[in-house]
Amino acid sequence: MRSLTSPSELFNGTMATHGAMALIAVSLLWWIEGVEFFVVTSFSGLIKSMALGTVAGILVQAVQLFLKMISSSLQRLSHFLAIQFEGWTIKEIFFVALISSISEELLFRALLQPFLGLWITSAIFGLAHWTGQKGLRIWIFLAFLGGLFLGYLAEHPLFGLSGCIAAHFAINLTSLWILTRSRVNVDPSSLHC
Repeated sequence: MRSLTSPSELFNGTMATHGAMALIAVSLLWWIEGVEFFVVTSFSGLIKSMALGTVAGILVQAVQLFLKMISSSLQRLSHFLAIQFEGWTIKEIFFVALISSISEELLFRALLQPFLGLWITSAIFGLAHWTGQKGLRIWIFLAFLGGLFLGYLAEHPLFGLSGCIAAHFAINLTSLWILTRSRVNVDPSSLHC
C-alpha cells in the first residue's frame, strides 16, 4: 500500500520538500554565518573528509543490514519503505539521496545543532522521520541514533559537515538502492501493528 499514487509523485514531493529545506537552511546560514561559511579552504581536506564520511556511512549501512536480519521491527520497516520506493530509477535514487543528505545536514547539523546541541537536534531529526504508522515507530529511534552519529561526525575535525553529508549520502544511497531492488509481498495490514 503506497502512501502516494505513483513513484514519480513520491519523487517529486521528496525533491520539493528537500529543495525547500535546503533553500531555507542556506538562506539562514548565509544570514547568520555569512558567505564565509560556504567557502572551501582546503580542497584536499574536503576530499579527505568526504572519503572518511563515505566509509563511515557504508559501515553504518552494514550494521543496519545485520540488524535487519535479526529484528522483525526492522524487517517491517524495510517492507513498508520498499513498497513506498518501488519503481524508482537509478537517477531518482541518486538525486533523492543527494538532495536529502545535503538539505538535512545543512538544516539539522549546520543550522540547528550549534544552537540546540547534539541530543535535542538528534531528537528532532528522529521525529522528522515519523511515518504516521504506529508499527513503524522504530524509524524514529533509528533516525535519532543516526542523528547522534551524524552530529558527532559534524563536530569531529576529521569529518566536519562535508564528511557528515558524505556519510548521510552513502547511507541514503545504499538504503534506497537496496529498498528499490527488494521484492516485497507484504500484507498491508501487518504494517499497522
